[in-house]
Amino acid sequence: MLTIDCDKCRLVQPYAMPKNHPDHSNLSHVACPDCDLIQALPMLAIGDSANCIRCEATLFKNQRNSLNRSLAFAITGLILFIIANMFPLLSLKAMGVVQDGTLVSTAASLFEADRPLLGLLIFLTTVFFPATTLIGTIYILLQVKTNTINSATAPLFRFLRSTDAWGMLEIFMLAVLVSVVKLGDLADVIFGISLYAFVLLIVTLSLLSYSLNPHDVWNSLRHKQGCRI
Repeated sequence: MLTIDCDKCRLVQPYAMPKNHPDHSNLSHVACPDCDLIQALPMLAIGDSANCIRCEATLFKNQRNSLNRSLAFAITGLILFIIANMFPLLSLKAMGVVQDGTLVSTAASLFEADRPLLGLLIFLTTVFFPATTLIGTIYILLQVKTNTINSATAPLFRFLRSTDAWGMLEIFMLAVLVSVVKLGDLADVIFGISLYAFVLLIVTLSLLSYSLNPHDVWNSLRHKQGCRI
């Protein structure tokens, strides 16, 4: 059985395929992220994508220069992340007194206010997980490009994929905007350079998530001898 989704001739083949199929040697298998159906993917041309035969979710997009663009976005994101943590996000000026804060100081202030769980959550979702994602992605992509994959690459990449949902910079940014609106009548709000870097960081992470094709990384790991997936 062969299913063809005719929008650029996108092909998806189910897992149970005879071994004498002419394209069997070029197939790799992937589980649908929505319904978990395991299916075999043929070789796709640049710009083509494969959809699940059961729920029509996107299984794989064959993007041009996916690893190079992803590495560029990850390095850019790391630079923006460093800038966003070096300078204050916002400064409040009231009655001649100026107070400012950074991402780390925001979490620290919650610890000082006897809210350690909330402070820990803010630190993990705005500092730890984004930094881990950026540094880990750069490390893995450099290993793939230089063919220096080792036994720790696959577990690290699997860990990074499992922590994608914990990066909540957008939610933190929304909370900052709400606070600015509420405090606008009580004090003068001064936007710091880190706020602009923070906004660009959110955009860069979104582009990284769109550009990075996990299938390309997993294929490199599978082709590396001695690497356990």
